[in-house]
Amino acid sequence: MNAVSTAEADELLCVTGLSVAFGPEPTDVVVDDLSFSLRAGRTLGVVGESGSGKSMTSLAIMGLLPPEAIASGSIRFGDQELLQQSDRQLRAIRGDRIGMIFQDPLSSLNPYYTVGFQIAEAYRAHRQATSAQAKKVAVEAMERVSIREPQRRFDHYPHQFSGGMRQRIMIAMALVCEPDLIIADEPTTALDVTVQAQILRLLTDLQRDTGVGMLFITHDLAVVSEVAHDVLVLRDGRQMEAGTAEQVFSQPRDAYTRHLLDATPRIDEAEEDGS
Repeated sequence: MNAVSTAEADELLCVTGLSVAFGPEPTDVVVDDLSFSLRAGRTLGVVGESGSGKSMTSLAIMGLLPPEAIASGSIRFGDQELLQQSDRQLRAIRGDRIGMIFQDPLSSLNPYYTVGFQIAEAYRAHRQATSAQAKKVAVEAMERVSIREPQRRFDHYPHQFSGGMRQRIMIAMALVCEPDLIIADEPTTALDVTVQAQILRLLTDLQRDTGVGMLFITHDLAVVSEVAHDVLVLRDGRQMEAGTAEQVFSQPRDAYTRHLLDATPRIDEAEEDGS
């Protein structure tokens, strides 16, 4: 087992030999024998270009793979083997013990409902709560992610928020049930660099306050450098490198990792340049 997969007493997620295929041929495999683990209170950055298997890995964990996909191996979340759960059992876990932050909040939020209603419904889906109780929790969640005047903005629609504010709404929705694990799939890609840095600081602060484990999926090592304790680099569905963030950034062993590092400026450097 590598540095990312070392078993710990507080291990939250353990993926062992995960493969995802869309057919019997070797060329149909999109995730190939992947192993890693994540401890509570830590962030694992999963990095790679488009087609590297990042999103398929997250969909396998969430139980949201397409029907034609075949997953094998093991995904243990706490004491549960996720690959053996029924659809009903997985629905009970998603949004409750595992939260998801998607790349494009505008397409993920329903334009016909207010943001407050959507956060409240995410809470009511997993808790026995009245509308008033759910609204109270939703307003508190909006306040936690620094939405100003949450009582008033509870009744606003997604199009009335900026891109950065919509992403904060998605984070509030993911955190409203106080999950053990957050999967963030390219959550800052559509944002400009200044707002991106604000969202990353928000996620870091929320993790410090709540102790949630986070799987942060991105194509950008510069983003990972801001949030991750550990890093897993993927290419063509295979692990190229894994280790602590300090190890990967200071002494990358694989040429592909070095290529990614050379290709991406750091966010803090862009902020200093006024970009």
